[in-house]
Amino acid sequence: MTIQADISLKTVVAEIKMCEANCEAFGWRVSEIDEANQTFTVTLISPADNEVYILEFKFDEYPALPYLIEFVDPETKQKATQHAYPKCTDSFFHPNLVICHQCSRKSYSTLHKEWEIQNWRKGAGGLINLKAILDAIYFRISDKSKSLYVGRMA
Repeated sequence: MTIQADISLKTVVAEIKMCEANCEAFGWRVSEIDEANQTFTVTLISPADNEVYILEFKFDEYPALPYLIEFVDPETKQKATQHAYPKCTDSFFHPNLVICHQCSRKSYSTLHKEWEIQNWRKGAGGLINLKAILDAIYFRISDKSKSLYVGRMA
């Protein structure tokens, strides 16, 4: 299934708007949308240790396909490095440098080739839009008890 770029863009703009209250409340920063590359970034700061996390969202073919989500190192700007990723005691932030969930397109080509990407929303539970995905990530990096979030991978 091919989604026209303007449909993907309109969907993303609407989803970013749904995040405005959390951006205000938690200091999330959403970049301008790079329409040519169909990407934008979101910067989150962990209240547990003040670590800065930058996520790049590629939205080509969205919402037919999930976002391609990648962490970006806040210092070097390199993608997919251990220093870019948070570390948790569950497998959501997988050591193979991928968000291990149906909401992440990268999971389908790396960890879970058996998953059906065409039906990603059925398996993604509630993580089917930008706000829900960011809420799940922020929940994990906000854990001050260290029972879930334990800092950066490296």
